[in-house]
Amino acid sequence: MKTSVLIIVALLTFSYVNAQKPESKEPAKTEKQGVILFKNTVYDFGTIEYGSEAVAVFVFKNMTKQPVKLTNVKTSCGCTGAEWPREEIAKKKKNKITVTYDSKRVGKFQKTIYVYVDGQDNPVQLEIKGEVSPNNGDQQKTDSKSSDSSNEKNVQQSDVQKSTSPATMTKPEKKVLKDAELKKSTEDVKTRTN
Repeated sequence: MKTSVLIIVALLTFSYVNAQKPESKEPAKTEKQGVILFKNTVYDFGTIEYGSEAVAVFVFKNMTKQPVKLTNVKTSCGCTGAEWPREEIAKKKKNKITVTYDSKRVGKFQKTIYVYVDGQDNPVQLEIKGEVSPNNGDQQKTDSKSSDSSNEKNVQQSDVQKSTSPATMTKPEKKVLKDAELKKSTEDVKTRTN
C-alpha cells in the first residue's frame, strides 16, 4: 500500500515538473543581435502578484539601410504571448514587440521568445523572468472561510451531543453524529492494533 502511494506521488511530481517544459523545440542557434538591435534582450519582472498584469515591451531598431521584416515571433510556452509588427520596418526606424505572461501561475518563471527576421538563419533570443507571489487577500478569505466552517462543525457537534435522539435530529445533525461515531470507532481500532 505504501509503495503504491509513493509511486503515485512520484508520478504526480514528475508530471508537474514536466508541465512547464517548452511546447515547441528551441532553435539550435540563436543570435544576440542582428540586422535589428534590441535596447534590452532580457526583461525582469521581479516579484509580481498572482493575476496581475505582466507585460514586457522590447524596443528594437532596424540597423540596416533597407527595410526589414519579422517573419515570426515564437514563445517557449503557452503561458506567454507576443504581439509583433507584421509590416516592414523602414531603415533606421524603431518598433516594438510586446510580450504578455499569464501571471496565474505561482512561482519563479523564465521564458524565451524567438524573433525570426527575414534573411537571417537564426532567430534573436529574448527572455522574460520573474516570480509570481500568491495573492494574500485571497488566502486570507480562504483562511477565514475554513475557520468559519470549523466553528460551525464544533457548534453542530455540541448541539448533537445535547439531543442525541434520532427522531429530533436534522439531517446535518445526523451526519455529524454518524461522522463522529465513525471517527471514534476508527480511533478505537487503531489503539487496539497498536
